[in-house]
Amino acid sequence: MRIEETRMTVRLPADAMRFLEQEAKADFTSKNAQIVRAIRAAMKAKGSAEVAPSPSHVTHQPR
Repeated sequence: MRIEETRMTVRLPADAMRFLEQEAKADFTSKNAQIVRAIRAAMKAKGSAEVAPSPSHVTHQPR
């Protein structure tokens, strides 16, 4: 299954970036994967019918 992707730039407060980096490192994923996971969890919590399964290729080893 191919999932359409869109690129965007995100500005985060320094504390949010530190948290994101720590979470990604702890989960052995990318910062992008952490952001997608958080958004999908929020979508699911709100009952969005548009929630697609996260692709397995999103998980990466940290650099």
